[in-house]
Amino acid sequence: MIEDYILIRKIKSGDTEAWEKLVNKYYNQIFSFCVRRCLGDRVLAADLTQDIFLKVIENIDKYKFRGKFFNYLFTITVNVCNNYYNKKKFTKFELDERVLNLGSETIMTNLITQENINQIQIALNTLPDIQREALILKYYNDLKVKDIAKITGTSVPTSQSRINQGLKKLRKLLDREEFVNE
Repeated sequence: MIEDYILIRKIKSGDTEAWEKLVNKYYNQIFSFCVRRCLGDRVLAADLTQDIFLKVIENIDKYKFRGKFFNYLFTITVNVCNNYYNKKKFTKFELDERVLNLGSETIMTNLITQENINQIQIALNTLPDIQREALILKYYNDLKVKDIAKITGTSVPTSQSRINQGLKKLRKLLDREEFVNE
């Protein structure tokens, strides 16, 4: 935390080497999160990771030293990923291309899998931010509850409660007719 504070102070004063150190310190964690969030699409994850660090550098002068920089960085990361998926809609051309590239036996399986992923994403996006964030950190980033508590600045029981409540809401949402029949 102190190391981040020093690096950010240097970055704010124009030190490009400090920026490089900060990026190197967090790049792998952010990229790994994006890979999981992008369902293994490493090219998309690299693009999103670049967008995340661009947002950080564009807003670094506004950053206030409240809490851990890692929390600030992960908040931007979650928002960039969610914004991408909220805006991304498959065009007919993209869907046709996917179908043409699939073997005939796996077409239906892949379409069903993609539909399930889309339904989960839609349902996840309807959750309150604190529950959505806890679930993403737990299931997309494979963090333990105690680590989620540290990142979010809450207690372990509160983090566990957010995860459990979020899972219950997801189950209810995914059982609703509009999700089942879409």
